[in-house]
Amino acid sequence: MRKNLIVFATVISVFFVWTNSSYAFWIWTPKSKTMVNPKFAVKDTPREQYDWAMSFFQQKDFKRAAEEFVRFIKFYSDSEQAPEAQYYAGRAYEEAGKYYFAFQNYQKTIDNYPYTQRMDEIIKREYNIANIFQSKESAKLMELELSISLDRAVEVYKKIVDNNPFGKLAERSLFKMAECYRRMFRYTEAIEAYEKIINDYPESRLVPEAKYQLAYTRYDASLNPEYDQESTEEALKEFKEISTSSPVPSVANDAEKVLSELRNKKADSVFNVATFYERQGKYRSAVIYYRDVTSKFPDTQAAQKAREKISKLEKKIKD
Repeated sequence: MRKNLIVFATVISVFFVWTNSSYAFWIWTPKSKTMVNPKFAVKDTPREQYDWAMSFFQQKDFKRAAEEFVRFIKFYSDSEQAPEAQYYAGRAYEEAGKYYFAFQNYQKTIDNYPYTQRMDEIIKREYNIANIFQSKESAKLMELELSISLDRAVEVYKKIVDNNPFGKLAERSLFKMAECYRRMFRYTEAIEAYEKIINDYPESRLVPEAKYQLAYTRYDASLNPEYDQESTEEALKEFKEISTSSPVPSVANDAEKVLSELRNKKADSVFNVATFYERQGKYRSAVIYYRDVTSKFPDTQAAQKAREKISKLEKKIKD
């Protein structure tokens, strides 16, 4: 009896399902052994499916257009229209405001169809999407930005550089990627990105700004206890060079101000080492470090205090 019912269902192959006060048309397919609604089934040929998807795009039904273009790729990935279908899947998602899905589909166009004529356009669209993620207002938790949007911005900027490392948008993407890393307090990655601009694109107009931001990033890193003092030393060197060589007065002035802060910070650090030795009763070692402060950072407050310390300790040493 059961077998007869199955045969009957296969032969009839048409069912009506009551949904939202209307009939939805479904068909049983023996081959897949599933119920299929022809409304959402793939069309018989690539051209039919492509035109079907494009009709929704032109009607500005971008959600349905994206679904139909993705369905096209699933069934007709090797067809002549496949590169355009993949591209328009990205376009539909972008128009619908689904930017990460848009990026993924754009990137699939480049990865799976590298001969596409839309390479430059896709890279521009990816760049715009990355900028949206970078500029997106992020929620804050304990004064730290939640970094999902920034992580995505970095991911897209990286792909742009990989897609065309010597293209017009590669160096700009690196620069913006470094900015994202700084906002996430990932100073090592930010430093590497700025250095890559300076080393790989020496003729770029972004190089002077990259050098300035590189020095600032090292300075920011020097304020973080997780980073070693080498960051301070490197920042001192870089800001000194900028303050004396920058053709832009405002940049030179800013560099000089930060340089002054760094000198005071470094002077305080050396002064604290001298104080440690003084407390241990190792006066000769303490004097060496106090003199280091006065010779290397003579215009700081730490130097003034160090001179007084040297005078007192030299008396103790003689006694």
